Amino acid sequence: MQVDAVRRVVLAPDKFKGTVSAQRLVDVMAAAIAEQNPAAAVSRLPVADGGDGSVAAALSAGWTAVSVPASDARGAHTKASVARLGGRAIVEVASVCGLGARRPGPSEAATATTYGVGEAVAALLDDGVEEITLALGGSAATDGGTGLLSALGADLRDAQDRPLAPGGAALNGLATVRTAGLHPGLRTVRLVLACDVDTPMVGADGSAEMFARQKGADDDMIGRLSAGLAHAADVLEDAFGSRGAARLPGSGAAGGLAWAGLLLGGQLRSGAEVFLDLLGAVEEIRGADLVITGEGRLDEQSLRGKAPVSIARLARSFGVKTVAIVGSDRLPATEGERALFADTIALDRIDPACATDPELTCRLVGQAARTLVQAHLGRPTAHRNGARP
Repeated sequence: MQVDAVRRVVLAPDKFKGTVSAQRLVDVMAAAIAEQNPAAAVSRLPVADGGDGSVAAALSAGWTAVSVPASDARGAHTKASVARLGGRAIVEVASVCGLGARRPGPSEAATATTYGVGEAVAALLDDGVEEITLALGGSAATDGGTGLLSALGADLRDAQDRPLAPGGAALNGLATVRTAGLHPGLRTVRLVLACDVDTPMVGADGSAEMFARQKGADDDMIGRLSAGLAHAADVLEDAFGSRGAARLPGSGAAGGLAWAGLLLGGQLRSGAEVFLDLLGAVEEIRGADLVITGEGRLDEQSLRGKAPVSIARLARSFGVKTVAIVGSDRLPATEGERALFADTIALDRIDPACATDPELTCRLVGQAARTLVQAHLGRPTAHRNGARP
């Protein structure tokens, strides 16, 4: 009796934001595939693109969780869990100064700060870390990273020579900047800015215009934040000698935190590429028979650096078919990049209640995984004497 070669499936979803983690999705998919096709070999690759779940992705790859002091977006003292591997560390902005489950209003959008991210970075520098990756998605702040800069020793003052108040609404009052007190560890650290968007910090499609509304800002506050970011760019870029950084693609990630990182000598990278490298995705995907990816919402924003599209592009380079399970599919039918996915199942078309029900989502993910494996791999068959039936 001859048996077909073992088929290998790579499970590489991102989280369904606010519903199910990437690790949980992988567990559900793996269990469903084991039931549908027990002979299939499954590679587990829960991924991230710089947003929520970035530290968890690193921990799944063998990094270690370390707690460092920080503050949240409202200035309350807390502890942040970062990932460490030797002299390298990953700070997830969403877990330090992220929105979480909160639905803030304009006053919170005005004062939300990235100071806690700077505190976490300073603690890592004090401990001799040589490379720090900032996973930039999910920030509640639109302060241009001025909180981060302040925590790292930059002295930002208003026209009355008072320390600048926290938050993006105060940026219009920025008058002077002193950089002599910056943390000395910044001179040698390699700072990687892992972002999942290509938005600049200022301009018609800048940080405030594109993302501040989801952080609680109304029209008036968006205008104030936008003007503040533009003013801060003029003042701080002169102080740091980095003219034009605020208009670079990606500088607007995390409310301009990426821009502040650029002022400190950081390197912008696609968050998806950073984490695919970290997770060894090339080795996992090369030679596979099928990749199953996914995220909460597939739309045009997904084409600007999100993990599922990056995974599909990588798989295509090796001739491996990619299918997707998503909470919602809003990618236009005419979008050429849709061809990256051999098949897509949108869960909200099966049951819209999945958007707020994690258990229902998991059940539907399991069903979808079985459907996709059956459709694209089929069931293993046994043949006698090498002949097909």
